[in-house]
Amino acid sequence: MDSVRAAIPLAEADPERPVYHFHPPANWNNDPNGTIFHNGWHHLFYQHNPYGSIWGHMHWGHARSRDMVDWEHLPIALWPSIEKGENHVYSGGAIKGDDGRVRLFYTSIGKRDPEQWMAIPLDEELITWEKHPRNPVVSLKNHGAKSVFEWRDPFLFREQGRVYMVCGGNGNDMRRGGDGQVQLYRALNADLSEWKHLGSIFENRDRRCPNIECPNLFRLGRKWVLIISPHMPCEYFVGDLDLERARFVPETRGVLDPGSSYASNISFDDKGRTILWLWGRTATKPDKGWNSVMALPRILSIDSAGFLCQTPTPELSKLRGEPLRVPTTELSGKPLALGKEFQRDTLEIEAVFAAENASSVGLRLRCSKDGKPGAEIRHEVRGGFFSVGSTR
Repeated sequence: MDSVRAAIPLAEADPERPVYHFHPPANWNNDPNGTIFHNGWHHLFYQHNPYGSIWGHMHWGHARSRDMVDWEHLPIALWPSIEKGENHVYSGGAIKGDDGRVRLFYTSIGKRDPEQWMAIPLDEELITWEKHPRNPVVSLKNHGAKSVFEWRDPFLFREQGRVYMVCGGNGNDMRRGGDGQVQLYRALNADLSEWKHLGSIFENRDRRCPNIECPNLFRLGRKWVLIISPHMPCEYFVGDLDLERARFVPETRGVLDPGSSYASNISFDDKGRTILWLWGRTATKPDKGWNSVMALPRILSIDSAGFLCQTPTPELSKLRGEPLRVPTTELSGKPLALGKEFQRDTLEIEAVFAAENASSVGLRLRCSKDGKPGAEIRHEVRGGFFSVGSTR
């Protein structure tokens, strides 16, 4: 915590650091972990290096929010137990047990095979945690003769009164690709400290996919959704889950996010909403004191054709102030004559273009006074009118 606090002035001094996307006070973050709604709070844990703005020394940072807009930073929740052979606390998920207490599950990494560990809270605020005395609760021995490589990232769900867990990995040690797998497990006791391996419920036979990370499997309406992070843009599959045969059967498939977002996690709130969390990767230089953010949270649903839909959480509307309007203007490639009230780093822009002889339309934002280009948003034109919305 001292290391994080010491880096805050440098991180806050960077004018290019996002303002309203969640991020730690300073230093590195990646995957969202253990996202859960508990006692009126949205809890977000996340992969965090408190010692610098590059990947390493994985801990679980922690924050909470009532509305997913304004966040309260909390003490680091989990860190490597060096005395027990841990070097990193990798990604994982959260679930409430039958006793109402939240459990955190994560992949424990050291100079040994990966193991799945559990932590339990020492208070109702979920501030202080202790690691379960029976760790590891799942190990490679649970697979019997089956070989699973790059095994990590537990995600938990409840169905038919039982608790299940999925983990990612592959069947050929990433050397050939085409054998990414999702493994399924069932808890054998109420304490969630004993588990049975049920089998591989999904395989990605795409040669470009060396491994499956951060699998999320959850019920959404009448269907089941599987989200995977295959070292490429995240993909989703909508279909049916057969727990008796330990098999997920996809019916539709799509790219979750074609941009730089990665490593999803899911939570469910008191309004019955299914919320998607994603790591928003950035290319920040190490000397900036920070690296990466969280993508804005989104509400998931399935459309009439069976494909996944994402909608920004309506709570984000509290970020809006009074609207600023620009009169109809002919675009010539020159800067628009706008007032100082438009010279901000946080503007939500809604634009409608009437394009007569243009093959593409767009905006250049944050251009410097000496003419150097800033961020460009460009869309190809198909028809006379085109609308584009953008948030900075």
